[in-house]
Amino acid sequence: MTMLYEQFLGSAPGIRVELVDDSKSPYRVRTLDGFEFLISAEDFRRFYKEAGNATPDVWGPFITDRNKGWVETNKMAKVMEALQPFEKLFQNFPRGRAFVRDALALAQSGADVRGDVLKSLVEKYTRASVDLESLKKALDKLQEVDTETKELLLDESCLNFSIAMGHIEKPLMRPVQEAEAAGTLRPETQTARNNQPKLSRAGMKNVDMKVEGDLLTITIDLSKDFGPSKSGKTIIVASTEGNKSVPGKEHKIGLNVYKHPEATSQRGKRKSFKNVEMDVADSILTMVIDLSKEFGPSKSGKTVIVASTEGNQLVYGRTERVGLNVYRKIDAGVA
Repeated sequence: MTMLYEQFLGSAPGIRVELVDDSKSPYRVRTLDGFEFLISAEDFRRFYKEAGNATPDVWGPFITDRNKGWVETNKMAKVMEALQPFEKLFQNFPRGRAFVRDALALAQSGADVRGDVLKSLVEKYTRASVDLESLKKALDKLQEVDTETKELLLDESCLNFSIAMGHIEKPLMRPVQEAEAAGTLRPETQTARNNQPKLSRAGMKNVDMKVEGDLLTITIDLSKDFGPSKSGKTIIVASTEGNKSVPGKEHKIGLNVYKHPEATSQRGKRKSFKNVEMDVADSILTMVIDLSKEFGPSKSGKTVIVASTEGNQLVYGRTERVGLNVYRKIDAGVA
């Protein structure tokens, strides 16, 4: 029986193909009506799944059609565009995303999302000062998006990183953090916190970033993998997919974590690098960076080095390797 694969990710997902030749990249595939074409091994693994199987969990927050499991990139682009003003106002994507869902739900119920209602909703997600006038304008513009985009914004699962990170409580889990620091956190609370899955920011693979003051905390699940790299020599574990902005900061970050397919006995022995403090608990890698520190200009002279592993280094106690660089532009703090 011929094995069929279905494209679940793209601008027009749904095409079904037979894998004709996967002996080398690019693969040769054939559509049901006999048309053959080539697709790179990496794109095939990323965009296609076995017909009848569920869409990979990593794409769960981006699914635009729950019945079919499709991720339609054009629709998701509209959702992301609608959320951008709120991510900027809240200086945090998950909080801005959750705020939009609640604000739309209130508006649909007939509530006037202004005045005290708006202030209360903002306070639910942040203690920081938010420009209410800009927020009102963003909410007015949000009402102009098409019905399909609104439905996705109201969907509990679509880009719902607040669920992925655990229920957002007022004031943003600060009591949990304080109790943990004081050593008074109850075991059941610690267990629940440890079991919260970590999802990436949009456009990244397996990278969760959190900024508190000048401290950037990066969390990566080392048990995940995203298949071979383009060279085929390593397996991708996590990546920012290029240099990306640090949430709410002018800094940029580039990060890659990978492992070799073959077993090796060599394991990391260092926890500290240039302004990078590393720790591993079970399969969760945590790296903390102080964004207030600087190490002078880079070789190009266009950026200031903030943190670096200075090449690809072994993860402490593990066989995976991590390469990380954080910098900011020298010219007037443009992100």
